[in-house]
Amino acid sequence: MTLQSARWLVLTWRLPSGSSTPRVNLWRALRRLGAAVLTPGAAILPFRDDLQEQLDWLAQEVEEHDGDAWVLPVVDLGDREEARVCEQMRADRQAEYEQLRSEAQDFLQRAPQHPGPDDDYSRRLRTEKELVALQRRFRKIRARDYLEAPGRREAAVTIDLCLAFRQGISSRLSLATDDGLDRGDEDDALHHP
Repeated sequence: MTLQSARWLVLTWRLPSGSSTPRVNLWRALRRLGAAVLTPGAAILPFRDDLQEQLDWLAQEVEEHDGDAWVLPVVDLGDREEARVCEQMRADRQAEYEQLRSEAQDFLQRAPQHPGPDDDYSRRLRTEKELVALQRRFRKIRARDYLEAPGRREAAVTIDLCLAFRQGISSRLSLATDDGLDRGDEDDALHHP
């Protein structure tokens, strides 16, 4: 018998009834990691050492709240189950990308209201912070996008258009938000958001 490598990590847990705070904190942490929910007491992620470490920490936190938790490496899922998990993970990330792109489009629609280079410093700073927040959120979503969900490219390009507007740079700037995009399609992406 050969030892196969794990492909997935499953965190299962049970928390005692009472305070909802540990439960809410656990769900938020799993969402930040990009986990797919299997049941109200189980979530799954692709196997990676860093994710296993994160799940081990979460399991420890559950146990500190008098609950039970297990991190289970899974070698294989059935085809149907794996397809469902992958579909859920892609859909979750796609929804996040679409929300982010919508916020970037809102920024562009408000372009006439944004301060210029000679306007009040606090107004310019507020606009700069909004742009930085868009990029930061994109990078966090991309970090938990293990399966290359649809919408990543469109969100990155729209955020880059915001940066081009804000910096007064030509719309032919190189992509700055997502350094993982295929550069061969860069011109097309910038002109078709």
